Amino acid sequence: MAYFHGCAANYFDDGVGDAVIEVLKKHGEEPALPPQRCSGTPIQTYGHVDLVRDGARFNMRSFASYETIVTGCASCTLMLKDYPTLFAEGPERVQAESLAKKVVHISEFVARSQQQPPMAQGFGGTQRVTYHASCHLRAAGVSKEPRQVLSSLPGVSFVEMQDADRCAGGAGTYVIKDYDTSQKIFDRKALAITKTGADVVATSCPACMIQLKNGLRESVQVKHVAQLLQDAYRAGEAEQR
Repeated sequence: MAYFHGCAANYFDDGVGDAVIEVLKKHGEEPALPPQRCSGTPIQTYGHVDLVRDGARFNMRSFASYETIVTGCASCTLMLKDYPTLFAEGPERVQAESLAKKVVHISEFVARSQQQPPMAQGFGGTQRVTYHASCHLRAAGVSKEPRQVLSSLPGVSFVEMQDADRCAGGAGTYVIKDYDTSQKIFDRKALAITKTGADVVATSCPACMIQLKNGLRESVQVKHVAQLLQDAYRAGEAEQR
């Protein structure tokens, strides 16, 4: 098994990468961290298709020997699964299709895992948690698993927000290019979150986390699904001591 950490986990100080690795270890996996380049999402957005292909070739070679490729980033998940669209029929297309079939988001991995690491009952006190479904993770076909994982956390009351799958307005660099419009889009998301009465809004996308944290400030905690799992597993260990 390998972990495709992507640029966000490598460069953002948000703790998501550490949380994904810790969760995998709790499920008995010691993920490899092979050399890797950007999945290609931001590069493709700016139209540099040749650079995207170059990065894809590097990643396909680097991850070829692994049976499972776990991701924690929604955008990376979608891009890696879309690698076959970058190549015409031929050996590279076959390699891209092989890689795409191996990609599993951390929420999918946990939802399917046969192991059930101990979690503390009410690990952080009773928390009301809602979920923001990032656009890229939904496009990658991952929708029910994050909700399944959140609903399984002891001491957590999971509540679905209205329009959970509506974009929060971050959209990569859009929040920088057109901040005012980005925040107008976020206003609707903020209202939906507030209506749930949630203490925590969880998501599966580091980029969405930036937009959520910026818009919500400290009124509601923002956490990656892997970070909530990390909290629950750590509390479970402490409870057993």
